[in-house]
Amino acid sequence: MTENMYALPSPAQEFLEYLKTRGRKDSTITRYHYDLADFFRFVEVSAGADRLSALDEATTHRIEEYFAFLVQSRDYQQRTIKRIHTVLKQHFEYLHSTGRRKDNPMKAFDPAELTGDEFTSDDLIHPSEEKKLMKTLQSDAGLSEKQAAARPLLAPRNLVIIRWFLRYGLRLQELASLCLKDMNQGQGQLFIPESTGNPRVVSLSKKDQSLLYHYFQVIPKPVRPFLEDHPVFAAFDFQRRTYRWSYEEDRPKQLTEVAIQKMIRMERKRAGIERSISSKHLRNTFIVRALESGLSPEYIQETLGLNTILTLTKYIDYAARNNSTSKNSSF
Repeated sequence: MTENMYALPSPAQEFLEYLKTRGRKDSTITRYHYDLADFFRFVEVSAGADRLSALDEATTHRIEEYFAFLVQSRDYQQRTIKRIHTVLKQHFEYLHSTGRRKDNPMKAFDPAELTGDEFTSDDLIHPSEEKKLMKTLQSDAGLSEKQAAARPLLAPRNLVIIRWFLRYGLRLQELASLCLKDMNQGQGQLFIPESTGNPRVVSLSKKDQSLLYHYFQVIPKPVRPFLEDHPVFAAFDFQRRTYRWSYEEDRPKQLTEVAIQKMIRMERKRAGIERSISSKHLRNTFIVRALESGLSPEYIQETLGLNTILTLTKYIDYAARNNSTSKNSSF
C-alpha cells in the first residue's frame, strides 16, 4: 500500500492483517482498505471525531447515515452498496468476535431498507394470512396431544411477539434483546436501547399491556423473569413443558433471534400459510399500514427511531403506487 493512504484506526488495520493471514489477495486488501478509509473519514467528519475515537463513534446510527449518504449524495448503485456493506459487516464481526468491540453495530443494520430493491405485496403479510395466523395462535388446531398440553404456557408468549412486530414495527434484534430493565410495566412503555441502533420509547396499548402481563403470569414462578437483567422473552423447553433456565447465567434462558424466526415459521405453517413469512414481513406491514392510514413519513421515522427518512422511500413509493383502500386490521 502507498504511504499516503489514509491511516486506519489500529483495530481496522489489524482486521486487514487478519485477512492477509487468510490468504486474501493484495488487490482485495487494498479495496477493503479504501472502503474502510472512506467510512472512517465520514465518521470523523460527521461526528467531529479524530482517528483514535472514530471507531467508538461508529454506531448503528452513524452507519445508517453513511449508507444514506452513499445512496442519496453519491448515487451509488445497489451492487456497490452491497460490496461496501460486506466489507463493514466482516470488519465489525471480526472486532466483536475478538473482543475489540462489545457490540456489533452492523447487526442492526439492513442496507436493503435504503437501496432500491423492488418492494411488492409479497413483502407484506396479507390480511387473510394475518387473520389465519392470529386465529391459530389462540387455538390448539393441528397440535399433537403433547403439544396441546404445553400450549397454555407457550401461546401467550408467541401472541405477544407477533403483535409487537405488527403493531409497533419492532426489528427482530430489538425484540429479542429486550430485558426487564428496558420496560416500565406500570406505564406500558418499552425503552429500545441505543445498542440496537434505533433508540426510542414505545408505548403499548392497554390490550398489549394486558397480554404481556398474562404471558408473565403463566410462566412458573421459579423460572419467571423478575430481575432487571432477565430477558423479556424466555426460551421454552418442550420436553419438560416449561420455560428454560440458564444455570450458567443464573437467569431465564433468552429466546434467540433464530428461535423467534423458527417460532414464526412453525406458527404460519400451522395456520396453513404456504409461503415463507418472517419478522421482516410483519415489520413491513406495520410501516405500510401506517403510511396508508395517513401518518406522515416524518412521524413514522420518529416512531421507529430511524436516523434518515430515506429508509422509508420504498415503503412510501409502494403505498403511493397501490393507494390501498383496504382497512387496517384491528385485533
